[in-house]
Amino acid sequence: MAVVNLSDESKVEQFSSQNSKSVLYFTATWCPPCKVIKPVYEKMSEKHPTVAFGKVDVDENSDSAANFEISAVPTFIVFDGKTPIEKFSGADAGLLEKHVVDLEGR
Repeated sequence: MAVVNLSDESKVEQFSSQNSKSVLYFTATWCPPCKVIKPVYEKMSEKHPTVAFGKVDVDENSDSAANFEISAVPTFIVFDGKTPIEKFSGADAGLLEKHVVDLEGR
């Protein structure tokens, strides 16, 4: 499964309502740690096909960033259905993998 680019608030809402397990990745083009974690996130989307992976650029979709109270990038929010179960910031590939594996096991 590929990473879905979510360019506006309605797409973010639709994404989380259509997927039973998902991760949102809040990023920015100017963010060096985001550039480091991006290929890792893309590989995870292929490795974990039961989880949907979405990407939100905080500059293009500032409404969604505000709704989820994003204060740093990269930030990841893990959803079980429409319920956010985990939120963390930083380009920590190990932590991201742990949360994705935990989500798959739910």
